[in-house]
Amino acid sequence: MYNEYSNLPVNKIKGKNRDDCIAQLFEKYGTNYRIVDWHSNVKQSFLGLFNKTYVEASYIIQTPNSNFSNTNSLNNSDSFEKNKDALLNSLGTNAVTTKQLASLDKKLDSMMEEFSSKMADIKAGTDKVHITIERISELLEENEFSKEYIKEICDKIRSRFSLEELDDFDSVEKQVVDWIGESITIAKKKAYRPPHVMAIVGPTGVGKTTTIAKLAAQQIIAANKNGLKEPVIRLISADITRVAAEEQLRRYGNLLEMQVDKAENADDIKAIYRECKDNTDIIIIDTSGYSPNDSEKIGRLKQTLSVDSIKADIYLAFSASTKLRDLRNIIQNYEPFGFSSVIVTKCDETNQYGNIISILSEKRKSVSFVTYGQAPGKDISRPTVVSFLKRLSGFKIDRVHIEDKFGDN
Repeated sequence: MYNEYSNLPVNKIKGKNRDDCIAQLFEKYGTNYRIVDWHSNVKQSFLGLFNKTYVEASYIIQTPNSNFSNTNSLNNSDSFEKNKDALLNSLGTNAVTTKQLASLDKKLDSMMEEFSSKMADIKAGTDKVHITIERISELLEENEFSKEYIKEICDKIRSRFSLEELDDFDSVEKQVVDWIGESITIAKKKAYRPPHVMAIVGPTGVGKTTTIAKLAAQQIIAANKNGLKEPVIRLISADITRVAAEEQLRRYGNLLEMQVDKAENADDIKAIYRECKDNTDIIIIDTSGYSPNDSEKIGRLKQTLSVDSIKADIYLAFSASTKLRDLRNIIQNYEPFGFSSVIVTKCDETNQYGNIISILSEKRKSVSFVTYGQAPGKDISRPTVVSFLKRLSGFKIDRVHIEDKFGDN
């Protein structure tokens, strides 16, 4: 077909469909044109949401001297207007003018611009933090929760609450307090066959020796309170680094009327255990305090406590005021001991527990005891979820609600 008219220039025109192309050609040239080829194409638009299919016609312009006739054209003898009306009538109601197409394109362009603007607004709105989430985040930071813990809570808020529900700060705050409570694990009480062996490990300066005296005194006080026979308790000093450690423990032993033994290695502990296991209810072992970074000495201490015949409950002790980064390091380096739970000491020296709640939740550890002050005969207790929540700073605590929800923990 192209060979027949190769001496004439080929032009192109686009339309919604073939009828539209014919209408445009007729309006522009009347019947003085000849279509030589058709192509269907797709016009890509923004994000692929408004893709448009269009038809492209290749044509040549017919001149009065042309030696061919347009079989698709109308009679040349008719007037232009008559031919135009006849063509439009033959095309039916689907025929549109070039001006109409231009107007439609303009509207589509306007719609795409509006869509792009709305998408940008949505993205900006997504990036913006809701004021309720921002306030909750600030409260958690004030209580020294870890960044990871805060992010987890904020992610929960976003997934749990709609934008409308986020406007109710009190409701969100109450739910966050519940989530904090659910992340706290209190060690369960266990029944033990005597002798119950307990060993306290942890870094230097956290009050391990005083804590042992508190634990021993607590057993005596609980027995007297419940009208039970006082348990026979034996204290072992395995602290070989601090000069006054044994002397301090012996003072506590004399005060509580308990025998205190010295052990420098695993063989000593084994010998003491064999000697007293048949007539002793509780054995509590004090240990050397090392820097959490001193892995070599911590390893030697583990060997000291690794006595096959003794199944000791090992507790990691650390101070409540310890920085979060140091707590993470302490737990990591004492993990080889397989400690059953933790004892949080010196709780009177801080008002924020977020660091403790964060790290214990992260490491999936429970709490067995908390201690206050230095008096050996008191200030030690089993914690509760409620006692932790009541210490939260800045949060509105519904005490009736948390007692109902966590009172048994």
